[in-house]
Amino acid sequence: MIHLYKKYHVAYWCIGITLIVCMVATMIGLMFCKTAWFVPFLVIFPTIILVFVSATVFTKLTVNKLNNEVVTLLMNCEANKYLSELQALFKDKAQSGIIVTIYNTMLASGYSAIDDYDSAYECIQKITARNYQSAKSMALIDYYISKGTVEETQNEIEKLRTMIAKMKNPKYIETCERSIKNAEYAIRIKQGNFEGAEEYYKKMMETIKPLYPISKVSYSYAIGRLLVLKGEPERAREYLQVAYDLGGDTKYKKKAEEQLLAIQGGES
Repeated sequence: MIHLYKKYHVAYWCIGITLIVCMVATMIGLMFCKTAWFVPFLVIFPTIILVFVSATVFTKLTVNKLNNEVVTLLMNCEANKYLSELQALFKDKAQSGIIVTIYNTMLASGYSAIDDYDSAYECIQKITARNYQSAKSMALIDYYISKGTVEETQNEIEKLRTMIAKMKNPKYIETCERSIKNAEYAIRIKQGNFEGAEEYYKKMMETIKPLYPISKVSYSYAIGRLLVLKGEPERAREYLQVAYDLGGDTKYKKKAEEQLLAIQGGES
């Protein structure tokens, strides 16, 4: 990850080289001091620890910069700009290893946001790292919901539930469980069962902190569409308007517009 940003990559290597040079110089100095034969080699261990600490620090800085400059675009419903910035940043850098999985996980989210699920699916197939399989399952759940394939959605939900049982991070567990809950309500609505859905969506908007624009528009659209299906177009209009106004270039703006036009057409 560090190599995504040149300044961090260069700084990391400079620190690493400096540490190694200091280690070698110290070892040579200790040898000339006629210490016990093993003493010079003890310097190796703190050097290795410092190199790992340096890698951890620069990885954290990279992740923070990536979130603040790129991921925030998607959170603010600037999906196409997010994809463009992501592709430029990872160009020629996602060739092998876990970086390929990270890149395609992020790409899949962007493509899903603009309703390009064919491209999203291609990216999902490249999510191969073991510790990203839960992210792959969540992406597949979203994909199968978009295609209306209930059986595949339910199968993926069960896979994700199995993975959740082994997780220890409470915040990530909450994210995975929310993905499952969203999918379950989507399936029920598709089957004509609207019970509890409106309350659930409203609760999500009240409890998710921070509530980024993309979360607000997704749940607003979900409520609006639900109310249309329930035959309550006037109540639906308020939520659909929120999705339209804040939806940027995401699928939610486009779909909200279609619903609003249909409501207007039904009134004329």
